[in-house]
Amino acid sequence: MSIEKIIPVDKELVNIFGVNDQNLKYLKDKFKKIKINVKGNVVYISGDNSQTTDIMKILDEMLSMADRGEIIELEDLKLMSNIESKDINKISSSNNISIIGSKAIKVKNVTQFKYIETIENSTITFGIGPAGTGKTFLAVASAVKMYTDEKIKKIVLTRPAVEAGERLGYLPGDLSQKIDPYLVPLFDSLEYFFGNETLQYLIEKRNIEIVPLAYMRGRTLNNACIILDEAQNATVSQIKMFLTRLGEDSKMIITGDETQIDLHNRDFSGLKKTRKSLSNIEEISVVEFKNSDIVRNKIVSKILEVFPDK
Repeated sequence: MSIEKIIPVDKELVNIFGVNDQNLKYLKDKFKKIKINVKGNVVYISGDNSQTTDIMKILDEMLSMADRGEIIELEDLKLMSNIESKDINKISSSNNISIIGSKAIKVKNVTQFKYIETIENSTITFGIGPAGTGKTFLAVASAVKMYTDEKIKKIVLTRPAVEAGERLGYLPGDLSQKIDPYLVPLFDSLEYFFGNETLQYLIEKRNIEIVPLAYMRGRTLNNACIILDEAQNATVSQIKMFLTRLGEDSKMIITGDETQIDLHNRDFSGLKKTRKSLSNIEEISVVEFKNSDIVRNKIVSKILEVFPDK
């Protein structure tokens, strides 16, 4: 199958194919059964029918991105070339997601794309995988997006009160002062989107709550997105208690790394047992991240490969 794709003459080819044609080189390397040649503003494509169709959809999306003034990076192409063809046209809405005001997030890989989509379509989503894959940050971003789109009225973030190698009792201050430093990572993610002043106002109005897991008992949460972070440090009974807080028109997101259990007895961790038991329920989905999905410094994934699971 042979196709010609004409690039409009008003388009700068460097904005589409990248500096030194790095984007074009990636496509040629990814789709080895396809021949791609560019002469002037015409792209000649020939080869396997299904791959030719995929390349055309990718090129169309690249042109749309160029029209919007977006810089097309290799990460964009990797995402587009690894998801199903029918989902390529979702990239513009999923790869760069406006959250609130000028704050936006950029999906870095296929697993993150699936994670965002799963959160949107499921009542309860488990995000499982190593540190640095964006599990918690994307969960918070999804909750903030739901809140700003007025799909929910409250965001609740919680963690089990277990610290890595330390105990809260050794920290100075009263219970609130002991807990606050532990919840800082969740607070930081929210502060990124709302800013400190707005976040403090929303916390005062109780539109946003950041609380230890133990404080969740006895509650029913309606019209809310409830996030349980570091769930590997929760027991089966604690996760069961958390899940049964779910009220009407609410979503839950549970994140954790099953290799980073900080409980004194690792067998007490309920994350793996719980998510396996619940995975057959239609409204519950599990997204698993791998070391290759880590979006921090590339050396982090290499470090995790060296250290065995605890």
